[in-house]
Amino acid sequence: MVSERIVDNMDVFAEKFEGIDLHGKKITKAEFDDCTFVSCDFSETFFSSCKFTECRFENCNMSVMKLTNTKMSDVEFVSCKMIGIDWTMGDWKSLHNADPIRFRECILNDSNFFGLNLDGLVMQGCKAKEVDFRNGSFKKANFSGSDFKGALFGNTHLESANFTDTSNTMIDIRSNSLKGAIFNRYEALFLLESMGIVLVD
Repeated sequence: MVSERIVDNMDVFAEKFEGIDLHGKKITKAEFDDCTFVSCDFSETFFSSCKFTECRFENCNMSVMKLTNTKMSDVEFVSCKMIGIDWTMGDWKSLHNADPIRFRECILNDSNFFGLNLDGLVMQGCKAKEVDFRNGSFKKANFSGSDFKGALFGNTHLESANFTDTSNTMIDIRSNSLKGAIFNRYEALFLLESMGIVLVD
């Protein structure tokens, strides 16, 4: 079923939203379960105390979207523009056993994940420039194929995370937990260079 609009306090299951324009609008206490959002404009949209479970977003513009007290579990974003989102505003504490969120081929530049516990996160083939991952936990995350130019890592738990085919990954191995993390050889050289080690052939 295709819905034409999104309003406050709605509770919907297995519906599809296509071409919805909520630019700059505010939505409060809406719940979405197993819903799909295609080519929607949620840029600067303010989702307050909403809940998304087992949802999928495709080709949406979600830049500078606000997620105050909003819950997300088992949500997938594909080919979405998501610049400048402060993910720390969401309600993650009440979702201890939640399935991780997944980003595939999204633009996540200038976003904030500071201090979040999102073990199992998927951020595959994304642009994640200037993203803040400090003080967070992303164990067993799949970061493969993403560009981390200017991204911040510090006191970050990255045990068993997959960094295969990533680019511009500058992580100080002295101030982050990287046991079991997977890197290509070339990217692993970047880690050594961050410690001031000089490499010669």
